[in-house]
Amino acid sequence: MILNRKALWLALLSAALIVLFTGCNDTLRQFITPVPGPGGDPGILSHAIVTSTNPAVPTPGNPAVGSNLHIDVSGDSVSAVIPLGPKPVFLGKSASRVFSLNSDDTVTSYIALNPLNTPISTTTLPPGTTAVAGGFSSLGNFYVADNVGNDVSMISAIVNAVTTTVPVGINPIAVAGNNNNSKIYVVNRGSNNVTVVSTTDNFVVGNIPVGTSPIWGLMAPDGVHVFIVNQGSNDVTVIDTLLDQVIATIPVGNSPNYAVFDPTNQRVYVSNTGSPFISVIKANGIDLSKQILPTKLADIPIPAAATSVAVLPNGAKAYAALGGCTAGTNHTTITTAVSSCPGNQVAVIDAQALALSKVITVGPGAVSIDAANDSSRVYVISANDITTINPNVPVPPGGTAQPPKTFSTPSVSIINTTDDSVLRQVADPSVASLVPTFFVPQQDPACVPAIDATFNTKVPLPCPLQIPFQVRVFP
Repeated sequence: MILNRKALWLALLSAALIVLFTGCNDTLRQFITPVPGPGGDPGILSHAIVTSTNPAVPTPGNPAVGSNLHIDVSGDSVSAVIPLGPKPVFLGKSASRVFSLNSDDTVTSYIALNPLNTPISTTTLPPGTTAVAGGFSSLGNFYVADNVGNDVSMISAIVNAVTTTVPVGINPIAVAGNNNNSKIYVVNRGSNNVTVVSTTDNFVVGNIPVGTSPIWGLMAPDGVHVFIVNQGSNDVTVIDTLLDQVIATIPVGNSPNYAVFDPTNQRVYVSNTGSPFISVIKANGIDLSKQILPTKLADIPIPAAATSVAVLPNGAKAYAALGGCTAGTNHTTITTAVSSCPGNQVAVIDAQALALSKVITVGPGAVSIDAANDSSRVYVISANDITTINPNVPVPPGGTAQPPKTFSTPSVSIINTTDDSVLRQVADPSVASLVPTFFVPQQDPACVPAIDATFNTKVPLPCPLQIPFQVRVFP
């Protein structure tokens, strides 16, 4: 009986403690303040960044600085305009930072996805540097190719300053590297080779001969292979980074200038400025022991020669910007050649059929293109876009009808990849055509367009002349 009473009391005590702790826990919950997460999913934060140069001659009153226009991918809206140095020539990226190479031996850099709330750094390169391109290493350092000094300058990710200069081949013109390899591959146009640099100690591992006049280098995401685009010999050299040896040389079109990697289908897409097709290289299943090497899958016909090419990360489609530039145009000449690039089309390529599926009309000067990481959008620059003011509007009392007027309005078009339609702003009644998605660069609100008041237009036409030449999506 005594044991039964003890058991009963123990059961009652246990129940009381459970109620007590439950109540305490409920009480405690009232004092726990939830920490709000960031707005939206930070994993999908992405910006398309459009770099514009300024052709004006720098003066004390007009430094002729360029700019980076940031477009929020998820909102189709302008999120920032960041001033750069005079006449930028190249937009580079590391895992998190933007690197704009300017013509005055400086590099402007900042956090790509937080441009308005992060310090903008200006790094001074060694005197006399002719910066043309750059790439980053697995340590986050950024290497700038000096086309005249025959070296690369390393900008340390820790101090944002040049801490090392590494001699390479003649006329270095591009740098290939990424997070998955402890080496960079510097493309030397003048010596027709690639200099291999260990990024752990900046020791030159060696030089690898490639084709004639190499112009671009691309490292596969896994860091195992590097693809060198040779503009002079019209081919692509494939390097095994474990052996640092050439394992294949693949013919492509005439005067190739650029290449991108399709991570889903493991392919390389090459744009050829002298041939109206996109070359596609098979880059998966490579096995040297079985002599399974990279091969060309196709030369896909397109309406005109492409200046740039992009691929959707989901592997469904590729897009080629048909800028109509002179054969041989590349990233080192585009800022001066862009004014003579009249092409106004984007070719859509079905990646499964390896065939042209659609042609999209954009503004003239379609010289650069890139795709969003969620595959929802493609961004294309129209460097020579114009806006025509339509005279078919009511004439004010006492006024006279005016002839059509055109204004230089460089722009960027956003392509919705679901149906490959171009997003457009609402057209003003006085404008002959739909207004492009965004003018590039976005102008100062104090800017007053020089338009005859007769037209009473509401179109925000740019004032200072800046020329967009490159778009890249971050991350």
